[in-house]
Amino acid sequence: MEFEYYKNILCIKNFRQIQHIDSDLIALREIRVYGKDLKVLRLDKDSIILEGYIEKLEMGEEQRHDL
Repeated sequence: MEFEYYKNILCIKNFRQIQHIDSDLIALREIRVYGKDLKVLRLDKDSIILEGYIEKLEMGEEQRHDL
């Protein structure tokens, strides 16, 4: 994956799968973007462009096991 960030706009290239989109969380398969007022400006097969106040990025696949 490649990232570009400039003036509250984040571009993520070569992402794999979208899992969740909300105004405070955008979750892709291997990255989670936490923030406020997050909006998807553009989405295509190669990249996703987000706008908003980004508070935290988590990278990596989190292993979750439901008991």
